[in-house]
Amino acid sequence: MCRTEEADGAGGVRDKMTQIIVPTDTPGFNIVRRIPVWGHDSNHCEIEYKNVRVPVTNQLGRTGSGHQAAQDRLGAGRVFHCMNSVGQMWRAFDLMVKRSIDREVHGGRLETKQFIQGFIADSYIDIMTARLMTIHTAEIIDSGQDPRTIISALKVYVPAAFERVVDRAIQVHGAMGVSGDTPLAGMYTGARTLRLADGPDEVHRILIAKNVLNKYHDGGSWDFGI
Repeated sequence: MCRTEEADGAGGVRDKMTQIIVPTDTPGFNIVRRIPVWGHDSNHCEIEYKNVRVPVTNQLGRTGSGHQAAQDRLGAGRVFHCMNSVGQMWRAFDLMVKRSIDREVHGGRLETKQFIQGFIADSYIDIMTARLMTIHTAEIIDSGQDPRTIISALKVYVPAAFERVVDRAIQVHGAMGVSGDTPLAGMYTGARTLRLADGPDEVHRILIAKNVLNKYHDGGSWDFGI
């Protein structure tokens, strides 16, 4: 993604960005380093482009359409992330409940402890809310309505709920929960990372507030019935 028009050209900054395919064996393309994530190696890299030249046919779409293409992908991608999160929350919930049934401490199973019962109830609520909100967002997109506000709300809510559900599951498993014997540690770092991926929570909250305020400034109100 790069700027393909001068800063003082016609249109806004968003109309000056273009996406171009650069094969990794192109002269001047250099992977500087792999960037560790959560203390582990990853496929995220710092890349340097030095005097790189590719054919004009490597351009994706029309000149200036790069930002819009990225946004079109991000909208659906955020929903897909949340769909995946709901599935992982469900798995973490299963692990937590089964652990509470099997684990006996202080003269009784964990399932008999009120703290654990609270974990189960709160996680049920988080999962059900996240699942229904995800389905509703998909319905808004399919209906052709403007989905930006609900997508941002979904992107803020679901990763946070995901993080809470996995955190409770880890707590019920004790030290095992942060070991490699369960998938919970990976789920937890994934949930926390998702609060940054495809836009941090703060950016989405700003967009939500801006859209709501604009509606009221125009003399309307927000319709939660759709």
